[in-house]
Amino acid sequence: MAADGTDDAAARDARARTAGGAGEGWLPARLGVAAVATAFGLLAWWSWAKWTDVQIDFGNELYVPWQLSLGKVLYRDIAHRHGPLSAHLNALWFTCCGVSLRTLVYFNLAILAAICAMTFRIFRLSCGRFTATLTCLVLLGVFGFSQYVGIANYNYVTPYHHQQTHGLALSLAMILSLVEYLRRRTPPWTGLAGACLGLVFLTKAEIAAPAAATAGVGLAAILASEPGGTRRRVRLAAVFAGGALLPVAAFVALLAREMPIEDALRGVAGNWIYLGGGLFADRFYAVGAGLDDLAGNAGRAVWAFVGIAGVTGVAVAADRWLPAGPRRWQWCFAVGLCVFALLVWLPDLVPWRRLARALPLTSLAAGALLSGWCWRQRQRPASLARWAPLALWSVYAFGLLGKMILNARIHHYGFVLAMPATLLLVACLVHAIPARLGSRAGGGALVRALAVAATAAGIVFFLRWSHEFYQRRDFAVGQGPDAILVEGPGVGARGEVISRALGRLEQLMPPDATLLVLPEGIGLNYWLRRLNPTPYSLFLPAEFAAFGGDARMLEALRARPPDFIALVHRPHREFGTGPFGVDPRNGRRLMQWVNANYRRVDRIGAEPFRDRGFGVAILRRHAATPAQPPPAPDVSDALR
Repeated sequence: MAADGTDDAAARDARARTAGGAGEGWLPARLGVAAVATAFGLLAWWSWAKWTDVQIDFGNELYVPWQLSLGKVLYRDIAHRHGPLSAHLNALWFTCCGVSLRTLVYFNLAILAAICAMTFRIFRLSCGRFTATLTCLVLLGVFGFSQYVGIANYNYVTPYHHQQTHGLALSLAMILSLVEYLRRRTPPWTGLAGACLGLVFLTKAEIAAPAAATAGVGLAAILASEPGGTRRRVRLAAVFAGGALLPVAAFVALLAREMPIEDALRGVAGNWIYLGGGLFADRFYAVGAGLDDLAGNAGRAVWAFVGIAGVTGVAVAADRWLPAGPRRWQWCFAVGLCVFALLVWLPDLVPWRRLARALPLTSLAAGALLSGWCWRQRQRPASLARWAPLALWSVYAFGLLGKMILNARIHHYGFVLAMPATLLLVACLVHAIPARLGSRAGGGALVRALAVAATAAGIVFFLRWSHEFYQRRDFAVGQGPDAILVEGPGVGARGEVISRALGRLEQLMPPDATLLVLPEGIGLNYWLRRLNPTPYSLFLPAEFAAFGGDARMLEALRARPPDFIALVHRPHREFGTGPFGVDPRNGRRLMQWVNANYRRVDRIGAEPFRDRGFGVAILRRHAATPAQPPPAPDVSDALR
């Protein structure tokens, strides 16, 4: 035995790996990979072309990289509230492979596959092949191709913001790089981890802040366990810092070629500059984080945690009474199969939609226990290398929940923000807790069987939930590689109205005419391949606050008036304001200018902003409005 107890730790880890018996060691590596790959293919086929919303969010994810591929400059010609990485990366895909929705779909599927591979690797290192396979199936079945609300952008194929999925993938690459250093002790891994963190910084603050906290914990584990002297520790920290600064400096230099250095710095800072005490005064963010009802939401989180803990405690108690013997696993398998069938048959026995409320508490508890264990094992390399992946994952999982800390949910933003915490909970129930029971009578077999049964039933529940939406999406909008399937006229009016509006605009607009969509729906510009002459693509309260109010947007409209304007209905209650063009907080001055300078030529569907249904109004600019006004001011001024 080594003086530092390494052999003892390795022996305990080996016993822990086999605790619960067949839970981990029986599954061949190729079978696990094959199961994940098969699920990936089937889910992609099942949901094909049904991921995208016809109006909200994703049109911007198409229009901005298309414009960058034509030579426009982010932050100078195009207003953008987030970091530059995702827009430029998607512009690169368009430049190399052609401008189409299908191009982004293929690359996003590749990124999702990479996320699955990294997830499998992280959980395999700490928990074994079976748990790694199960967590990847949860990732794909619950989060990867999901639709749980009417707006269809909360999935990994057509995310509402690519910063979410790109940032997540880079964060997992950072975690794996830190883990590989702990396993191999070669300095380039710390440089790669730093570079990944620097790239995450260029996405969104809500993704980068948890990644930075995770990097801090990982770097602390590396430095505390490093057998070399102080000089080596300083060199490792410097390599990490250099790697983190390199991509940020590269983007600053790239942007500074087209704009003043201070504007390049503010652009690279992305939405970090909008963080502050006033952020959660915004009703939209307050409700999303659960801060609108502190006591009520905190109580719901505690009750959900108590429920999970109580059921787990009952399973642990039952496991202790399970007699040991060769037939133990057969009995557990039979019980698990019965529980799975019962939960699939009677899904209301479990409040699946509310269980996510517990995720902040489960992640905090797991993160504290795992981080404390890794700190105690810092002088035992084998044990530290084994548990560090799960510990770093837990820190990241808890940090990601910050934006929904008292309103954690699987749907909406949860497709990214709640995913790591959900997989962590599955790993704890399926592996970590049964492993701790390995020396007792039942060996954790019953706990593991019940956890697997509940997890499988949960996947079935969420697939059914998505199917409720996907089966309604049979109406095509767009053509060729830009076509999507949306809800037909029998379910909702948006798809049909947008399709008719596209056809009518195509008839009305000359080849070189410009188009502006108010307040949201720049997908029309993308489908028609028509330019928006202003730097702004969204005219919502969050954009008004970010870019200096609607007065600055009105300046841009006056400077470069579009030939046509499409008024597209957009619900407003989520922002805590009145309708667009009516409430002074929601574009009233913009609509006053539009009414004075444009005449209506057509209306499709209901009257926009009247809450009687969905509709689009098409307006043409008066001939008296200047056709060649002075150039619009640099949009980077709005960030000052």
